[in-house]
Amino acid sequence: MIRSGRAPLELMNVRLDQPVDARISPHEEPWRQLPRVYRPFGGEGRRLGSPVPGDGNTPRPPPAAQAPAATSTTASSSGASQPGNADMSQPTIMLRIQMPNGTRLPARFNLTQTIGDVYDFVEHANPEMRNRPFVVATTFPNKDHTDRDAVLGETGEFKKGGTAVVKWT
Repeated sequence: MIRSGRAPLELMNVRLDQPVDARISPHEEPWRQLPRVYRPFGGEGRRLGSPVPGDGNTPRPPPAAQAPAATSTTASSSGASQPGNADMSQPTIMLRIQMPNGTRLPARFNLTQTIGDVYDFVEHANPEMRNRPFVVATTFPNKDHTDRDAVLGETGEFKKGGTAVVKWT
């Protein structure tokens, strides 16, 4: 097209079928690639210590899907009838539970509740967790909490709240 004296409209900003004076001359030197410009923080990011291995491009569930799980963490004065409900007249801690798919669930527990109550909360919040074995762990120091009878107030990692990571086993 250029050799015939015509050019694409978007390339040279010309009208349709307008003749263009285009001169093509061969280069005198061989082609070489230009040096790359250093750009810091290029590419995609990955979190260190992420509990979910893989490419990180898995779609996240919409916020509406997380709303029912978050409503089960609301405190009631009737005690711990449902998993995650805390008696507000007693001392409580706040745990941020990070699920294997990357979602985070806030939960309030009494210091007298056990690790088993955290397991029950996770199973109640996400029904797919009932079909596959998992373990509740802490990030630092890395420790799997498999003793479901341990009291949260007596466990050093959860004594003041913090983050609990749910990992597939």
